[in-house]
Amino acid sequence: MKPAAPSAHYFPALTGLRAAAAFLVYAHHAKPTVPFASDFFRLLFQEAHIGVSVFFVLSGFLISVRYSHSFQQKGGSNWVSYAWQRFARLYPVYFLCTLAALFFRHDFRPDSWILNLLMLQGLFPQFSFTGVGVGWSMTVEVFFYASAPLVLLYGKRLGLLKSTAVTLLLGVLLLAIGQLPLPYEFVPDWNFLIRSTFFGRCFEFYLGIWLARHFLLPPTSAPMKLRPGLLTYGGALGIVACMLGMAYLNRLAPSSPVLFHGLNNVVLPFFIGGLLLGLTREKTWFSQALGSRVGQELGKGSYLFYLVHYTFGFDILYFHVWPNKGGVLLLLAVLSVAGYHLLEAPLQKLVLKWQPSRPISETKSA
Repeated sequence: MKPAAPSAHYFPALTGLRAAAAFLVYAHHAKPTVPFASDFFRLLFQEAHIGVSVFFVLSGFLISVRYSHSFQQKGGSNWVSYAWQRFARLYPVYFLCTLAALFFRHDFRPDSWILNLLMLQGLFPQFSFTGVGVGWSMTVEVFFYASAPLVLLYGKRLGLLKSTAVTLLLGVLLLAIGQLPLPYEFVPDWNFLIRSTFFGRCFEFYLGIWLARHFLLPPTSAPMKLRPGLLTYGGALGIVACMLGMAYLNRLAPSSPVLFHGLNNVVLPFFIGGLLLGLTREKTWFSQALGSRVGQELGKGSYLFYLVHYTFGFDILYFHVWPNKGGVLLLLAVLSVAGYHLLEAPLQKLVLKWQPSRPISETKSA
């Protein structure tokens, strides 16, 4: 297969994949019942948190596609513009959803408000699931966005493994700080560092960058001669196998997370990466479904869906509108798509109008 041309760096299927990842996280939290093969789906939904891993690998992949050329051409001169674009994409709707969630939960603690609005709650165990509830993963994303320019500029020299090792060593500094007598628990142990912080999850992002750099972006992209559909379906089956493996490990040794984190943070990303490459390089029914108009619309609404589903979204709809978890999924999906067009996208455009410097050259990708 030939590498995609620069003008072809919009991948509709990856937009649809964002929706699939968000729905997986919903399944992990809601744990809906399925009338057939119930034990199998119960195990899958137990580990459907892997939707977050999909987001992480996808973020690295898309940031590499969008910004690698600009940073390589102009170095650090466009960092302010890059940061503003990421802020416009991430923060306005997050800010509104966080305010709504804090009021909905009657959480008026000043420290909780400060950490949630600064998107730093993911570093403090007692605040990790406050606000929108999934904000810990937003802390991880923010740290990746902050480090991405440096990784895009210098990560190629270090390579995938050395970049991961350097980042993990920086995380050890936070772990050391967490051992001090602080007023709040802060990155308290290795398990928290590896499970819930960018420093422990960086390999997922860096693998996405590495895959885009070596197999997609010319002139370094490598030719691939594989059987059509192998990457897509092999990646998808590998993801399911990892989910079942993690469920087995949780049952076998719930107090020993080393193998679990190795499977989740290291092995699983390779299968996710294979799926990403398959969706960008292969024409399959899976890529056509995710890249359909419906799939793209659901993908556009996936960020809002992800932010609201855990707290007030599910509680309001399930307990007061439709006591059916599948029905709530449908309602949340439709409302999130509407929210994207009526709220999220207009807010993003408004913030971008206030951009303080010349916009960075960005390649549209998903």
